[in-house]
Amino acid sequence: MTKVWDPFWISAFQTEFVPELNAIVDALEKRLLPNFKEDEIEEESERITEEAFERFMSMSGTGEGDPSYFAEKAEKAGISHYILINGIRQGMLNLFATMLFHAFEQQAIYFYRRNVLPQSEENEPKRLELLVFQCQLKEYGIDIKKFSSWPKIDELRLVANTVKHAEGRSSQQLHEKRPDMFRNPHLLDFSQFISDPAPHVFQPLVGDGLHVSIQDIKDYRDHLVRFWLELADVMQYA
Repeated sequence: MTKVWDPFWISAFQTEFVPELNAIVDALEKRLLPNFKEDEIEEESERITEEAFERFMSMSGTGEGDPSYFAEKAEKAGISHYILINGIRQGMLNLFATMLFHAFEQQAIYFYRRNVLPQSEENEPKRLELLVFQCQLKEYGIDIKKFSSWPKIDELRLVANTVKHAEGRSSQQLHEKRPDMFRNPHLLDFSQFISDPAPHVFQPLVGDGLHVSIQDIKDYRDHLVRFWLELADVMQYA
């Protein structure tokens, strides 16, 4: 089956979709992550430890409490804060990977509704799925699964599903592809003492179990951009 493609969309991939994907990554890297600097988190944790120690000592009443006991409790408070804030930072990275995939998915469906589906069908929910989009393009001779960008995009799909649903089939499939994502980067110095982890993912939105890096997100963005360029190229010369 042949189709004449609207040149507007071939241009829109570059002028609309690509800038949107870049903006998502730029917002994360340049606006949000700078507020989660490692040294600042450490300073906060140390301050919380000191404040907790002073508070515990003042609560002892006579001041005759065991300082070592209070110091241990205060240190636990500081460590808990450090783990929590680093978890929030990691959760934000995980969430932005998910956001990136769904932004791409929405772009694909938007293009599909306006340039592939007939107007009478463009609002039918059962038609508005990425798999249906993929099958429809294949009918027009475009197999997006053969694009060089597709394997990485499919990996991103597994990441998004893992972030949303925690442990399950997607996390197991992702673990086969990227076992490194299930290793806590703060424990790499102890990796020789830790066996390859099973994909136990309980709360990825607070950094538990899944560890997407900013470099991962940049790589995913680059492959999504490549996808739109590959699709534009195929459409232009179809």
